[in-house]
Parts: sequence; C-alpha cells; structure tokens
Amino acid sequence: MKARTARRDAVPLLLIAGGLLWLLAETGIVPLRVWGAIWFYGPLLLVGVGLDLLRVRRPWAVPYTAIAVAIVVLAALVVPRSGALQEATAFQEPLGATRSAAVQLALSSSPTRVYAVQDGTSLIDARVSGRPTASFDVRGGVDKTITVRATSTGSWFAAPFGSHRWDLGLTPSVPLALAIDGGSGPATLELADLRISELQLDGGSGGVSLTLPGDAGGYRASLRGGSGPTRVDVGRGASLDLTLDMGSGSTDLTLPSDVDARVGVRGGSGPITIDVPSDARVRLNVLDDGSGPLRVASFLVRRSGSGDTGTWESASATGTPAAIVITVTSAGSGPISIR
Repeated sequence: MKARTARRDAVPLLLIAGGLLWLLAETGIVPLRVWGAIWFYGPLLLVGVGLDLLRVRRPWAVPYTAIAVAIVVLAALVVPRSGALQEATAFQEPLGATRSAAVQLALSSSPTRVYAVQDGTSLIDARVSGRPTASFDVRGGVDKTITVRATSTGSWFAAPFGSHRWDLGLTPSVPLALAIDGGSGPATLELADLRISELQLDGGSGGVSLTLPGDAGGYRASLRGGSGPTRVDVGRGASLDLTLDMGSGSTDLTLPSDVDARVGVRGGSGPITIDVPSDARVRLNVLDDGSGPLRVASFLVRRSGSGDTGTWESASATGTPAAIVITVTSAGSGPISIR
C-alpha cells in the first residue's frame, strides 16, 4: 500500500512544488535565479521522481522528489553568496580614425542594454557579467565591422547563479548600421543618442524596449517581431522609414507630432498599437483587413474604402502631404489599434 502511495504521490508533489516556486518567484519572495537552478539541475528532480516510482526504500519518511526539490532550491539560494561564482568580462575598442561601423549583435538569455558611450574615445565599450559570456570581433580599417555573440566558455557551475547581464556601449560619433538578433533575455536598446544609418532588429522570445533617434538625418529601421513584447519610442524630429513585420508578441509604437515617418505594417497574431498625436498630419492606409479587428482613433476621418480597408486622415492632413503615413499591407490575425 505504501509503495503504491509513493508512486501515486510523486508527480502531484512535483507539480505542487513547481507551482509554489512559480508563485514565489513572481511575487519576489524567491529570486528568479531559482528557475536557472531548476533548468541546470532538473535531472536531479527526474532522479527523485524515478526513485519514488521504483519504490526504492527511503532513508527518511520523505519522498525522494521532495528531497530533490529542496536540494535545488537550497543551492539556488545559498551558493550565489559566494563571490567566486561571479564572472565578468570587459571589452573596449578605441574609436581611432573610424569613419563608420556595421554592428552585428546576437543577443542571448542575459538581460542586455545597448546605449551611447560618452567618453569620446571608444568605438565600443562593453561589460559582460555572468553566463553566457560573449565574444567580440572587430575588423576593418576606417569602415569597421563589429560582431558580438554569445559563447559557451566559462564555468558551467556558475551559470544559473548570480548576476548575468550585457552592457554594450557604442560610439555616437560615427554612423552605425545595426543588425540585432534578439535572444530570450530582455533587451533595452537606448539608441536615441546614436547616429543610426540603418537598423535591422529580429525579435526573440525576450521583451524589447527600443528608443529610436530624433533630430537626425533620415534613416531606415526594420523590425521583425518574435514572441516577446516590443515597445518602440521614436525621438522628436525624426525622419525615418519604419517597417514592422510582427509575430505573436505585442507591439507598441509611439510617434511624436513633429516626425516625418513612413510606417509599413505587417501584422501577426499579436496585438499592434500605434499612438499618434491628434494634432499631427496623419494618413492611414489599410490595404488588407486580415482576420483581426481594426480600431481607428476618432480624430482620423475615413476618406475612402469600406469595412476595415480604406484611407483615413486627420483634419490637418486634408489637402496637404501627411507627415506620418501608416500603411497596413497585411493585417494578420491580431488586433491593430491606431489611437
């Protein structure tokens, strides 16, 4: 009878423990690094379940599954206190006579910040802490190519513990063509002070917060969404061609009134929200209605079309060239809101 009870209780105990850990992590009581420990030491949980199912004699009146969960949680909470487990790598490349740079960033599971470095002498100034670490490759003369990607070197034992973060500083002194491949970690892309000539962003499962430059020469930006949420804020005075090809994650785009912007939209299954000022000269062209609902702000008046396709304009754009032109070429299945 006791053996059958052990087998019956093993999986429910694991589910209960997982649910409790999830709840405690979301409320901040248990650090999120516990999930990293579970990922790396998950086989120990399987061993505990297996021993319970095989009815192996227990040294105490406690299921092996519960013992395994306790070991993993204890390791996640106690081991990070040792400073020996922290890894940090710094990389710096001088600006020198660089005239322009093409920058390729392949992000990882670590939270990442990209920003403008203000020392005036660095082309790139980066610091990577924890795991995964990153490799840096800089090539070329006055026109350089910079490649940053995750590597597998370092201590595997320290991987789920402690702080892990990428801070990548780029020069604002020369034009940059940025190609960013998003990872599973959150990315904060503070590009407002950079001289962007072109931006290509492929989103991953991690959230992206993107700030685009304003008061600069014209540039192009292409955003391909992933499963993570994407937020985009465009700087005042910007002149840009922006393409949104979104996926299952939500997308929020904010445009100020003094921009010159042409925005192309291909929707996916995630919701897309575009905020435009009511006093701006706005024209909305919807060429494909898709299966998702379209919500248009009340200050935009229909000029042509029917249903969810057609052209809408703000009062200030009537009879004049629009400063903000939004064209939906494929709506997708997710809702699209212009507000």
